[in-house]
Amino acid sequence: MILGSVNRAITLSDLARGLGSDERAAEDALRDFEADLSAADRGFQVRHRTHGIRLESKPQFAALPQAAIPEWAPRPISEQAIEVVAIIAMKQPVSISEINEIRGIESTATLQTLRDRKLVARTAQLGPHREKYWRTTSLFLETFGVSSLDDLYKEGALEQAFPSMYSGVADDVDQAEEVEPQPDAATSE
Repeated sequence: MILGSVNRAITLSDLARGLGSDERAAEDALRDFEADLSAADRGFQVRHRTHGIRLESKPQFAALPQAAIPEWAPRPISEQAIEVVAIIAMKQPVSISEINEIRGIESTATLQTLRDRKLVARTAQLGPHREKYWRTTSLFLETFGVSSLDDLYKEGALEQAFPSMYSGVADDVDQAEEVEPQPDAATSE
């Protein structure tokens, strides 16, 4: 089938064109294919992604190809990279100088790593000093388990997508609330 021969999500209209049918017939064929995959305990599933549909390994079988081909195993993302991609996700489009200002540290190498991993990409927009602006990609959404950037603004979504950035934040907030305001020396006299 077409889904097995492409390594990216395709739209329903692309699938219909490939099948030589209309979208309704392609949708029916896709539904039948999904039912066939789930009825028989096969290693694949049809996933509906942000930019279309794709054929993927089922989670319980994901370790098999990774064991056979170690370079396919997912690589961990550093805390620095998570900080940078979180900034980009929340402020996009954003320039490297804005990222550096927010983090207080040079982030060019981290940004390049994120670009190499296809989690971020440059936008067409240029700043007043011809700066490059950055945005997240659909692979970012898939990697962090959100269907759209709007999902990041829902209650608790940021904590779920970026848990390492939020560990200990609640403790800091609790401690800050416990501090009693000190009377101002100028107003107490």
